[in-house]
Amino acid sequence: MAQDLRVTSKSEIGEGQNVTGKETTAPVISVIIPTFHRPNGALNAVGSVLAQIGAPPFEIILVDNDAEKSAEPAAKVLSEAANQHKSGPVPFTYAVEPAAGVANARNTAVALACGTFIAFLDDDEVATPDWLANLMKAQAETGAEVVFGPIEARVPANHRVPSDYFKAFFSRLLNGPTRLIEIPYGCGNCLLHRDKVLSGTQPFNPKANETGGEDDILWREVVSKGYRFGWAADAWVYEDVPPHRATWHYLTQRAFAFGHNATGQWYNRADRNYLRMVLAMAKGVVQAVILAPLVALLWLTGHAKLAWAYDKMWRGIGKVFWFGPFRVGFYGAAARRKGLVQTHNNQA
Repeated sequence: MAQDLRVTSKSEIGEGQNVTGKETTAPVISVIIPTFHRPNGALNAVGSVLAQIGAPPFEIILVDNDAEKSAEPAAKVLSEAANQHKSGPVPFTYAVEPAAGVANARNTAVALACGTFIAFLDDDEVATPDWLANLMKAQAETGAEVVFGPIEARVPANHRVPSDYFKAFFSRLLNGPTRLIEIPYGCGNCLLHRDKVLSGTQPFNPKANETGGEDDILWREVVSKGYRFGWAADAWVYEDVPPHRATWHYLTQRAFAFGHNATGQWYNRADRNYLRMVLAMAKGVVQAVILAPLVALLWLTGHAKLAWAYDKMWRGIGKVFWFGPFRVGFYGAAARRKGLVQTHNNQA
């Protein structure tokens, strides 16, 4: 069970306490930032939200997905900053979700949220000052229930791997103006209408805790309900990619894990669809066979599309080898290796 630890105006941590210790305007937006072993990232992410201009009233919810509460010192600093905000106290909640997994962290935060809209920001992202204002503007213009914004990656210099490859890989760039779009993106830098999109006590499927893809499952439900996706062309955030991620090893691991979801999603459904599973695996075979020689050619020529092709090739392989010993535990694996995992009572 999540521990709801709210930060008071005196930077004291205590269960069930008032967020700021002062009366605040009811939030229109709940900004959710899950974090795991990135206290500096949490400081930067929350700090960028506190620097927003032109945004409607908002609250910030920082969910620490570490049973050892590694983000707690940062939360105390952030509580003071939120309480002393130049425009008045900003509601700030620090919660600990000890059950490892990104879906668990997101679900805990959603349960605590009070806003009509939910905005997600990752703990390795920094929002531009007009981020929230532009997300809300795009939502009003498009009428979309889910709105995504662009992400520009900031990749450290890597002498072994050209950083341009990975900047393209980690960035989310879409040409054109604010508009409705057909294809959804990841949860980082997005705005959702809470009541329409996030229903039930676990809107994010816990089965995706380690591999990721909890947002993909949610987006399928969004489409099935007839809701729409939008693009907020001016709602920029920057993603700071740490050195250990700007490697071929990390790219391989993440792409392989993402490939699992394309097949495993049909296995994890209540109405398990074996035909779709077989089709996804077949698609993975074709994808890997076609892209393997292309990757070799791009590698030899140093082409800028190398990272893209390499990623797609390993996603194809992941679609085929998605089960049993081949399955990669990605997001919750670090905590499991350390023996820090706690599970919810309703989880297997």
